[in-house]
Amino acid sequence: MAASDGPTPGELPAPAASNITPRALGSFREELDQREHDVVDDTWAGSMPAQNGVPPRVRIGRTKWFNLLWLIPIGFVLLVIGVAVAKGLREVPAVAQFVERYPGTVVPEGAEDVAGFPAWVGWQHFFNMLLLIPIIRSGLSILADHPRLYWTRHSTPGKEWFRMQKPVPADPLYTAKQDSITLPNGVGLPSRRHSIGLARWWHLGMDTLWLLNGLIFYVLVFSTGHWLRLVPTSWEVFPNAVSVMLQYLSLDWPTDNAWVAYNSLQVIAYFLTVFVAAPLAFLTGLGMSPALSTKFRRISSVFSIQFARSVHFLVLTWFLLFIVMHVTLVITTDA
Repeated sequence: MAASDGPTPGELPAPAASNITPRALGSFREELDQREHDVVDDTWAGSMPAQNGVPPRVRIGRTKWFNLLWLIPIGFVLLVIGVAVAKGLREVPAVAQFVERYPGTVVPEGAEDVAGFPAWVGWQHFFNMLLLIPIIRSGLSILADHPRLYWTRHSTPGKEWFRMQKPVPADPLYTAKQDSITLPNGVGLPSRRHSIGLARWWHLGMDTLWLLNGLIFYVLVFSTGHWLRLVPTSWEVFPNAVSVMLQYLSLDWPTDNAWVAYNSLQVIAYFLTVFVAAPLAFLTGLGMSPALSTKFRRISSVFSIQFARSVHFLVLTWFLLFIVMHVTLVITTDA
C-alpha cells in the first residue's frame, strides 16, 4: 500500500495556547455541577417561586395546634416504657398463663392443606410496591396544592383540622394557588409547587394499575384458599392478638408458623389493610370526584368532597404505618 501524502503526526503544528485560566475552568465546572437553574421553573405554573410549608399539624380544640413531628420522640419514649412494662408483665403468673393459653396463632381448619406461599403472592407484593410508591408520592403532591384538610364541605379558612401551611392570612385576595407549597425532592411526584395536574395524571394512572392488581389479588385469594391466612375465622384471634403484642413488646418473639398461618396480630392487620383500607381508598377517591359529587347530591350532602378527602388522607396514614411495621417485622423477625 502506498504511503499517505498527508503530514505525519510529528509534522502537525502544536495546539494553540488556551487563554482559559484554571480559575475560569473551575467556575464553569461549578456552574455545571450546581444545576440550580431549572429552565422549567421559568414558565411552570406562572413562574411561581418555591414556597416551603410547615411541619404537619393537627388541631386540638379551637386554637391549639399539635406538631406531628413530636410523635417521633413521644413514640420512642412510649415504646421504651411499653417494653419495660411488657417485660414486667411477662413475670406475672396470670399473664404467663394467658400467653400460654393464647400463644398467638389460630390455625383455621383447612389451612394446612394450602400451606406455603404461591409464586403469585411474591409477584403481587412486587407490583404493589412498584405502584404504591408513585401513588403515595403523587398523592402528597396533590395534598401540597391545598395543604389543609376539613370535615365540612365549605373549606372555611381557619376551620381546617389538619394543615401543612401557616394559618390563612387575613388578606381578602389570598387564593388557594398562593396557599400551595413545594415538597422536598424525592417526596412529591413531581416535587414542584402547584403541579396538581401532573400529580393527578400520575396518581390516577398508577391507581388504575393498582386496582387491576388488587382485583387479580382478590380473585386468586378466594380461588386458592389463601384467604384463610388473611380473614379471621374465630373470635380467639383477638386474645391471641393481645398475646402477640405483649410478646413483641417484651422482645420475646412469638413462635413463627407463617408457613401455615400468620399470627393473630398479623391476620388483623392484613385483613384491615386488604379488605377495609384498600376498598375505602377506592371509595373515598371516587368521593372526591366533582362529577360524582354533583350526580349523587344526597350522598355528597352528607359525605362531602372534603370529608372524603380527609378520610382518604387517614387511609394513606394507615398504609404508611402498615408499611413501616410490616417492613420492620420482616427485617427483625422474618414475619
